[in-house]
Amino acid sequence: RLFGAPHAMIVTTDEALGVYGVLDCGAWVNNFMLAAWGLGVASIAQAALAAHPKLVREFFGLAAERQIVCGMSFGYEDVARPVNRFRTARADIAEVVRWVDE
Repeated sequence: RLFGAPHAMIVTTDEALGVYGVLDCGAWVNNFMLAAWGLGVASIAQAALAAHPKLVREFFGLAAERQIVCGMSFGYEDVARPVNRFRTARADIAEVVRWVDE
């Protein structure tokens, strides 16, 4: 249901680019989400869509050589919907970053 968002996209890369194409897409997704937020548009990346390539390819008419990286839903946030109030826990930065001084 794509979190009830009015818009969706599928982010793909040329399969021949391998991991480098996926990295490029990750940077693009991050920048899209930041730009959208700056305009008041909420978004959510959905990597789980890549786990269903047959369904996604058929629905969106994607060529076989396109690697599905993720989907994304976006639109103006409706905070009245319970799904849009869901938040995951985050690890403290000290748990995931190690600062090294010379």
